[in-house]
Amino acid sequence: IKELELRIMAEVPSVLILLPEYVKAGVQGISIGTNDLTQLLLGVDRDRAILAKSFDERHPVVMGAMSRLINMAKEAGIPCSICGQAPALYPEIIDKLVEWGITSISVEPEALHRTYQAIYRAEQSLLLQAARRQLQ
Repeated sequence: IKELELRIMAEVPSVLILLPEYVKAGVQGISIGTNDLTQLLLGVDRDRAILAKSFDERHPVVMGAMSRLINMAKEAGIPCSICGQAPALYPEIIDKLVEWGITSISVEPEALHRTYQAIYRAEQSLLLQAARRQLQ
């Protein structure tokens, strides 16, 4: 029997500060929940129509938090996945997620094909950049 891994959701801003402590306590992976993380970082209730237009996972604060979480997970040697609607709604952020080293992306079934395509393009771009650096 494979041992169960202890993973946590990175949905609250405090994970940005406490992740090293969680890893010391035994956390073996994280999953970034883009919906709640965005709501809590921006202080915007996505369910209130008057505020919903300000809810955007592509906001620099949210993108910076995701980058930091992915890098912290890499430094700790643990996997970092992402779930939520951001990759499905905004496939252009997949380029950044792949560049930063995301381990996996979870999307709803309707977005699976275009997400695979976006991941493929992002990985091909990174490979091309690496090849060009080798030639220089």
